[in-house]
Amino acid sequence: MFSIQKPYKTGVYRINGSISNFRCRLTIRKIHSLIDVPILEGLDKSHENRDAVENGTNETRTICWQEKIFSHYEKDYYRIKENCKTDYHKKYYQMLKSESHTPQLLFTYVDEDNYYPDDRDNQNHRRQQQHQAQDMPSKTQSMYLMADLGHEVLLFSISFCADEGILTVFPDFNHITTNPFYHEMRESNLHMYHYALERCLSGKSLLPKPSNQFALVGTTQAIRSQPADHKERFEMPKQLHRNLLLLLEIVSASDFKYDGIHVRYRVELPPDVKMINKDSQLSGSTHASKQLNDCWHFAHCHELLLKLPDTKEFEHSLEVYFEAISIDDWCRERYLGHSHLSIPLRRQIQETKINFVQLTNSGAVTDSMERFLVGNRRQVNLPSFYGKAGAAILNRYANETISSGKLQIRFQMVRQHQPKIIHDGYFTSTRKTKNITLKELIKSYSRARERLEEFVDLKY
Repeated sequence: MFSIQKPYKTGVYRINGSISNFRCRLTIRKIHSLIDVPILEGLDKSHENRDAVENGTNETRTICWQEKIFSHYEKDYYRIKENCKTDYHKKYYQMLKSESHTPQLLFTYVDEDNYYPDDRDNQNHRRQQQHQAQDMPSKTQSMYLMADLGHEVLLFSISFCADEGILTVFPDFNHITTNPFYHEMRESNLHMYHYALERCLSGKSLLPKPSNQFALVGTTQAIRSQPADHKERFEMPKQLHRNLLLLLEIVSASDFKYDGIHVRYRVELPPDVKMINKDSQLSGSTHASKQLNDCWHFAHCHELLLKLPDTKEFEHSLEVYFEAISIDDWCRERYLGHSHLSIPLRRQIQETKINFVQLTNSGAVTDSMERFLVGNRRQVNLPSFYGKAGAAILNRYANETISSGKLQIRFQMVRQHQPKIIHDGYFTSTRKTKNITLKELIKSYSRARERLEEFVDLKY
């Protein structure tokens, strides 16, 4: 009568933070009757503890994401070194050898176990698994919460899609006191269990953990998951290259004579420097700003991610050119001057004020009248003006300039490169391909140690 249950529902949740912070509380209890019996107040806790001690059929665990909890069979199997052939099996062997563990009812299968559930008793569950397999993206981690009830029983399936940040729980979260799930075991006698999976909203478990339970957390999983998160957020540069992130902020302007100012800028890249993101823009403009307290506020930010050779001889700079322009209510566009900033390609944090100069080809008075009456937008070849284009003529207006205003700028250059363990004077090589990284050294050490373990019985 208890084999027919209402169809399970699937819970779909969006994870904003890191999946490594995910916690859930799994509870399973053996019940002897489905009849509600009144319980005296204050005696329910003692009765529950006594029932757990006498029968050993009640268990509550707070489980982290990809936390490995061994079953009775896995403990006996992975304790034998000859059974551990793969890298993860060898890690399980070391975990069981270094830490004590007493398996009980609950255990888990993580993504590296390659467990594929086959629930023949629940047709709805099987259809749901097939539907998830069809829509499941490639970057998906799975975790299965199991119970050892004479044979292994799948309680909950949890999967996480890293690309979309979607967590899928089947069956959905429930509560042990309000809507638990039931499972029956028909052997010589009928055994009934009810179980529930609850979300832990905080990192600390809401229920005290029994002293006789020991949750073995796979340290290799914790070490592995953290670099995976960083790898998704930050792509490391190739060997013999480094990345530079330019964070530029145009803060404010001052000392200009006209209102309604906006600043246009353009970035010139040196040779052998390329943009990683092809959609990035090398030019831009701030919004138009009105004067407030003798100042024009912009707070305009621009970002560029660059790739360049990782050599000491590479000492170039980014050339940034600025133009200040004012547009009034009659759409008269007035040229208010230009400036230049050279940013060396090295890690730094700077804040500076640059001076703007204004070309006066017709004289200061005539140019001021022209600017006031009709506007005087100028098209200036700024690289040639500042001598950055290799031209012999630096100023095509015969150096007739005046100071027009100031611009406050903040910029930060962040460098990213492959860490080198080869330093000057220590095993240096003339060939750059022989310079190994720390990651390659650790990987070679792990391989050598595995080969050594095959011939020598090491004691840890």
